[in-house]
Amino acid sequence: MSVTPVKSLQHGFSIIEVLCAMVLFSVVMLALLGYHRALQQGFQSQWQTRMLWRLALEMSEPDAPLPTRAWKVSQQQTSAAGCVSITVTITSPGGRNGQLSRWYCPQK
Repeated sequence: MSVTPVKSLQHGFSIIEVLCAMVLFSVVMLALLGYHRALQQGFQSQWQTRMLWRLALEMSEPDAPLPTRAWKVSQQQTSAAGCVSITVTITSPGGRNGQLSRWYCPQK
């Protein structure tokens, strides 16, 4: 009885397959990081816009305290016909501008 030798089969991946997988993984990770950065910038921009309008509304109240130094605030008051107009111009640290005007009239 003669025994024929069995060829050993190699298991695993070739170097080409590993390199292709690494390139694909790198491309996907770079795309996800770019998407994450864009989302983060969008959230930051939205937060600054909301903060700008909230501070402008607060600053349009009489005797409002000033915000931090990073925010630039200009406040003007004018009187006409017994009413007071307060105009607030505010600039965020990111450069966004907003202007809000309110009238205060005494109750008769």
